[in-house]
Amino acid sequence: MTTATEKPLVDLEIRIFAAQDEGYPVEITLSGQQEFPRGYMPVEVASWTSSGDSIADGQRLYELLFADGKLRDAWAEARGQSPLRRIRLRIDPAAAELHALPWELLQENTIMLSANVATPFSRYLPVALPWGGTTEECPVRVLVAISNPDDLQAKYKLAQLDVALERDILEAALEGNADLELTFLDAPVTLERLEDALREGYHVLHYLGHGAFNRRRNQAALYLQDDAGHTQIVPDDIFMGMLARLQTRPGLVFLAACQSALRATADAFAGLGPKLVAAGVPAVIAMQDFLAVETARKLSAVFYRRMAEHGTVDLALNEARSTLLTAGRSDAAVPVLFMRLKSGQVWGGEADVRGAVLGAKNPRIFWSGLLRMIQQGKCLPIIGPGVHGQWLPTPAQIAQRWSVEHEYPFDDRNELAQVARYMASSQGEDFPRYELMYALQAMLRDRLPEELRPEDEFETVSEMIKAIGWQNLTAGDPNEVHNVLARLDLPLYLTTNPDTTMVAALAAAGKDPVCNICPWNDMLEGLPSIFADDADYEPTPERPLVYHLFGNDTEVDSLVVTEDNYLDFLVRISAEMERIPDYVWSALTNSSLMFIGYNLDNWEFRVIMRGLVATRDRRSRLKHVGVQLDLENVQIRDTDTVQTFLQQYFQDADINVFWGTTAQFIAELREELENISAPKRSKGARG
Repeated sequence: MTTATEKPLVDLEIRIFAAQDEGYPVEITLSGQQEFPRGYMPVEVASWTSSGDSIADGQRLYELLFADGKLRDAWAEARGQSPLRRIRLRIDPAAAELHALPWELLQENTIMLSANVATPFSRYLPVALPWGGTTEECPVRVLVAISNPDDLQAKYKLAQLDVALERDILEAALEGNADLELTFLDAPVTLERLEDALREGYHVLHYLGHGAFNRRRNQAALYLQDDAGHTQIVPDDIFMGMLARLQTRPGLVFLAACQSALRATADAFAGLGPKLVAAGVPAVIAMQDFLAVETARKLSAVFYRRMAEHGTVDLALNEARSTLLTAGRSDAAVPVLFMRLKSGQVWGGEADVRGAVLGAKNPRIFWSGLLRMIQQGKCLPIIGPGVHGQWLPTPAQIAQRWSVEHEYPFDDRNELAQVARYMASSQGEDFPRYELMYALQAMLRDRLPEELRPEDEFETVSEMIKAIGWQNLTAGDPNEVHNVLARLDLPLYLTTNPDTTMVAALAAAGKDPVCNICPWNDMLEGLPSIFADDADYEPTPERPLVYHLFGNDTEVDSLVVTEDNYLDFLVRISAEMERIPDYVWSALTNSSLMFIGYNLDNWEFRVIMRGLVATRDRRSRLKHVGVQLDLENVQIRDTDTVQTFLQQYFQDADINVFWGTTAQFIAELREELENISAPKRSKGARG
């Protein structure tokens, strides 16, 4: 396969916020660094309706988007600096009503942006998941499911598909290309048979068939088959749940089904396409309206032909739309791409598939040192808020929710500690703690598929997860962080999160974990401690200790939530160090520290680094520190600053920074561990 373009595309994000009196705030950011002045889009854009003329409609949308002179200037400057721009349209959840508009029609003069090779176009949906990566495997395996129930015409007045013709078109598009391997799912195309096939690890799922959208229920559905070949209507939640449970999900799902991206309410994740993004599929092509059969055929043929050449999904779809326009197809803008890939590469040479190891001359030194300490039982995982994957919200997401609910007046609306402090100032110190327990449950419940959603109410999210079943939540995910950590056979895990998911993962791995909370304030006097109750207790891999440094939801007074809570924690622990057991202090001193799920802005990270680890009498004895920092939260230009920052904390300590997402780190850690254990397994097999 060849690369997509000779010159690199520069990211250009157009972010639209919730409507204010002046209109919808719009911010344009170039290359993730250069932020242009904010402008406002008129509120009447929400009531936009089609005139029936796609060119005129696209021009009108463009005029509304760039009605503000500040935004027109920003767009012109960005275009002048970078003619080749990867355009990501990001509509915040509070402005989700704008998702219903056909932004793919955007027309600058005579050019439709979503059909121009210089401006690959996609929609970005913010979810609590890492960026997707590309597959390096070859050939790329494509599973094609053509659903043609035998009663479509008679029962639903829908056209029967010509299955043989559809197969011929796709095969012809990829004829002579050995890099892609097509597999056609034999009829009947039932949901169960589709799930069984996908378990074999396909990189792409291409669904061809009928779809529909129920506006009353705000729900999309696909027309699959039952065992007898008759129609089986599968709602989007059921289809999404099936994909979410897979151990390995496709990197691209192409839904050649009408209305699979449609939504009727102010919900960014209504519609099958968006729901698949929420389930962890990094690139989804879906249809926001009805699509003619001939358009669908030409779209698929051109799209896969171009993908076979370069593997870049947003560029290939732009190229396919261009072909549709040339052919005079009026529905060329119906396909929508939802994408969470930094470079747009579904396969090929994406640069961000693996994280980078900074602070080490050879990345192997980082991994070999870390693995050696793990094998010796001298590694201490320190688990932060970025480990929760798709189920529990991040602190920033909770802060954004609270900022709206409690009318937070400042700009730092992503900072949970600051927003919580504002809430505590008017509602009392305990108010954010109870609100946190409620928010965790509510946001988890919203993300669960229907079949896992419990009917009962719970006091804590830990109780809710126990009722759901930890293994049900993590089934099919070999890189679930807590499960991978539980298999390290370590005696101690330190967490700064309020949930007990690390305890659940250890129990699921056959361990007998002990859970203790740091008694950092006077309200926690007399809190149970395993060290007080059992003088002979020493954590072991079989009976490990999970130590909640900043409390957990089983004891509301223990939760460290506000900025003042963190400062009070530091003051109290500095004055009364015996509040933390000697065993934990010793591990912080003599173990290899493995920070997972943090960024530099996390209060948890800063308190541990400055207040616990970097104390004068412990710093010189520290042997190895591994810090996983999320690439999304720190700009690339800040690499040197990050290194200087960490050196100032640890001075002479051996510091290595894994620069990448939590998911990337844990996947590479699991791979390294499997590489170590593989020879042992082979030897046992031969014996």
